Amino acid sequence: MNSVTLNEIQRFSFDNTNVRGERVLLSSAYQEIIKRKQYPLSLEKLLGEFVAAIALLRDIVKIDGVLSIQAKGNGFLSTLMTECDELQNLRGIVQWDESQAVPEVISLKEVLDGGYLAITIQPRNGQRYQGIVEIVGDTLAECLEQYFSQSEQLPSRVWLAANGSQCGGLFLQRLPQEQAKVEDEDAWERLTHLASTVKEEELLGLETAVLLHRLYHEEDVRLYDIKTMQFGCSCSRQRTLDAVMSLGSEEIRELLIEQGSVNVDCQFCAEKYHFTETDLIDLLGDQAKTH
Repeated sequence: MNSVTLNEIQRFSFDNTNVRGERVLLSSAYQEIIKRKQYPLSLEKLLGEFVAAIALLRDIVKIDGVLSIQAKGNGFLSTLMTECDELQNLRGIVQWDESQAVPEVISLKEVLDGGYLAITIQPRNGQRYQGIVEIVGDTLAECLEQYFSQSEQLPSRVWLAANGSQCGGLFLQRLPQEQAKVEDEDAWERLTHLASTVKEEELLGLETAVLLHRLYHEEDVRLYDIKTMQFGCSCSRQRTLDAVMSLGSEEIRELLIEQGSVNVDCQFCAEKYHFTETDLIDLLGDQAKTH
């Protein structure tokens, strides 16, 4: 099957039912994220699933701000994080013990050993909210289904895939019955059963309209506007400088004495920020002077 090159997310619904869905397929946006670091293929795939997942979540959670998924554990995989803002900018990173061999097939539960998922909603204006999700099953999809069950109390199903070139996801959710125009008691079981037949190559190789027609050619599917997504990092010189300033004048002065400057690399996009003694004296005054 020939792959398609897209960076899109599209919502859909089924007429006369209370079931809605989303499908995301990312090519260059995903590639821009994984090329920032030399990842083993299995970590590229896992990061790809997280990128697809944050894209799906971002389109469901309507906020003017940043949504993130962060996985933390005590195994060889210490941190995995993806973010998406209201402009559909995606970024992500994996940190792991590079002295250990990376398995070719990764079980999320095994590599995060006693860990958890944190889904954080950070509005531009407003209170930060964080939901903690226990690592259940072996896959991110299972964890997300658990999250929706706990937080929204709405039955939800998630399918995720990535291959190092593309990542994609499919999401179905059953809304409260009163939101359906016509009652269809069998819709949820029927539609999720059909979605469960999707193959990885279909999830990563077909346009949304084609994929949904293949799965649901006997259903009345309504497609909504396509949204474009892209790689984008929220780092900046000012934000990085604010982080440096949070270290305190004593630690900054020690860094200047040892290194002559303070240098910070963004872990997400590899942008390098360089702050000289002169830059920091303007902010810290004489406390930053090394002589």
